[in-house]
Amino acid sequence: ATIINQLRLLGASMDWSRLRFTMDSRYVRSVMTAFVAFYDRGWIYRAPRIVNWCPHDRSAISDLEIEWEEHQDTLYFIRYPVEGGGEVVIATVRPETMLADTGVAVNPDDDRYRHLVGKTAVLPLVGRKLPIVADDAVEKDFGTGALKVTPGHDPMDYEIGQRHGLEVINGMHEDGSMQVPGLPYDGLPALEARKRVVDDLKAQGLLVKEEPYTHEVGHCDRCHTVIEPLISEQWWLQMDEMRDQALAASDAGKVRWHPERYERTYLDWLRGLRDWNIGRQLWLGHRVPVYHCDNGHVVVSVDPPGECPECGSKNLTQDPDVLDTWFSSALWPFATLGWPDETEDLEAFYPTDVNCTAREIINLWVSRMIMTGMEFMGEVPFADVVIHCQVQAADGSRMSKSLGTGVDPRDLITKYGTDALRAWAASVAMSSQDVRFDETRVEGYRRFCNKLWNATRLVLSSPGTPPAESPGTLEAREHLEDRWILSRLSVARRDVTAGIEGFTFQDSINAAYGFAWNEFCDWYLESIKERLRAGDAAAQDVAYFCLDNLLRLLHPFMPFVTEELWSRLPGDRDYVMRADWPELLDRFVDPGAEEQFQQVMAIVEEVRGHRQAAGAPPRGGHLHLLGISGPVAGLAARLGQVELVQEMEGGVPLAIAPGRVSFPAGSGDARRQKERQRLEEDLAKMEAKLANPDFQAKAPPEVVANLNERADATREAVRRLTTGQ
Repeated sequence: ATIINQLRLLGASMDWSRLRFTMDSRYVRSVMTAFVAFYDRGWIYRAPRIVNWCPHDRSAISDLEIEWEEHQDTLYFIRYPVEGGGEVVIATVRPETMLADTGVAVNPDDDRYRHLVGKTAVLPLVGRKLPIVADDAVEKDFGTGALKVTPGHDPMDYEIGQRHGLEVINGMHEDGSMQVPGLPYDGLPALEARKRVVDDLKAQGLLVKEEPYTHEVGHCDRCHTVIEPLISEQWWLQMDEMRDQALAASDAGKVRWHPERYERTYLDWLRGLRDWNIGRQLWLGHRVPVYHCDNGHVVVSVDPPGECPECGSKNLTQDPDVLDTWFSSALWPFATLGWPDETEDLEAFYPTDVNCTAREIINLWVSRMIMTGMEFMGEVPFADVVIHCQVQAADGSRMSKSLGTGVDPRDLITKYGTDALRAWAASVAMSSQDVRFDETRVEGYRRFCNKLWNATRLVLSSPGTPPAESPGTLEAREHLEDRWILSRLSVARRDVTAGIEGFTFQDSINAAYGFAWNEFCDWYLESIKERLRAGDAAAQDVAYFCLDNLLRLLHPFMPFVTEELWSRLPGDRDYVMRADWPELLDRFVDPGAEEQFQQVMAIVEEVRGHRQAAGAPPRGGHLHLLGISGPVAGLAARLGQVELVQEMEGGVPLAIAPGRVSFPAGSGDARRQKERQRLEEDLAKMEAKLANPDFQAKAPPEVVANLNERADATREAVRRLTTGQ
């Protein structure tokens, strides 16, 4: 309910009547059907193998459900006597597992141990005879280069044991305690058994030395318990044929990855794929549809059988295991649509277009949806896979509800509104690296919403009749600012569209934001403000047209404010979410107008800089330009709040264009002094903060960089106020 509420508040445009849950009765039937189909193909079997075991949950978990953390442990060097004389010293982090050793392995290229291959070692504390074998998997540089082989408690040891026919001993109970009948360690917790084993080795003179050792240890991602590899009889799904189908689909380009680099993650995992342990020993989940009668027969059925089809016994017991949650999730793209029935929804909506998800579940979920889709539906479930970045806490740590580092979107929506949060999310979602959460950026998009609101209100407040003309009549415009903004709108439409189609959403929102704030609001509306007040129809035409298109471009990212503003525009309008996407506007592209207006902006910005340096009032002064006339000169003077003159003596020369600007003498001395004092105080605070070692060490790099930039800009402003240049 919490997630659904968050999605609704975020403005997710979904058909809420189609909510699905993997434990819904129809979905359960889909899961049972898939299991039986795999079983009938001969792909599901039950066998004892080494698995990742969670002693807390008393269940197997997959490799992908393990969280690896760095541990500081001890490396113990133990003497293993060799029959006939001599010894081999072996290093291990887990001496308690030596109780289940069934062999010793060395690398065949290791000259130190070549003479021992084929001989027999004796297991300390137990007396079991251990064949010494040569195997390429042994790392010569780890420990002493000799490896104790414990096939029941280490995946690599299990593989070595299989290659050399070594016995497999399960030395641990399901709760993580030791299972070594007849030995004093039987039933002890693993860590307590480790201490006892080490003490006994010392007492017998078999412990050579101890060294500190740092390594990665796997933990269950649900309960954080240390994982124990052990032998367990489990349900397995053979993956060879489905893997080959998925690889073939990738080779054919049927699935596109965004960013492309994640395709390698997917393919590398597929190529090394082994059979899938689909059984779990949990109390909640889809029960394995396997039934055992009291005569030893096995029945596999979608529906619970009333009796055994082989002997007629009605005493049937269902297998206690449940299925891995990712088994049912792998069927999602078609099970939600009614499969295995041939429903209208399945015909209409499979395959879908896009799957947007996190990189952590590429192998857990995305790959398996592709494989089951190919197997049961004959085609991939989606054409594009979009992998978004991970948002971290402000300090760079993982966002976690339990750690208190998470952020509830509902709190941000209350403070800043849904549109601001969505726009921020779009601006970072497809970042090439993980992103630290910065609430000030969300706040910045709230200001953007206010900017849009005020811009729309300004246009709507202009006198006269709102335009009703077709966009096609806008081409012939005499005003430079009109031609410029229409050309810039065409560029914005192109860039926003390209970003959405290419799944680089940051490009889309940045293009729309840049056009709306920096060009339409800051420059165009400022250029036509007087024309709007005078009821200039040409200015109204262009302003309304730009607003119309801008709201369409922004709507996917900011649905609420754009819908509200759209409803206020003139004309008989349906919802903007139903409006057509803005048409191609290439006919408005005008490089000449863009070049001229760029010159206007450069002149105006320099005039404003000189005005600030002089401490002059916001209006007044003279501008003289050489070789620049017509609309560029007139517009630059109007926006710079100065009078255009044909001749000038004195003044400050312009760097951006031949000409000079002047302001009334002494008009801003007091204002300039006051402004300089304020800036110097601000600069002192910034420099003190930057000089603080704690700030430099703890603040995110982008925050430090931003403060440095602000300090540099403030220094420059102080310099200009001091020198008058």
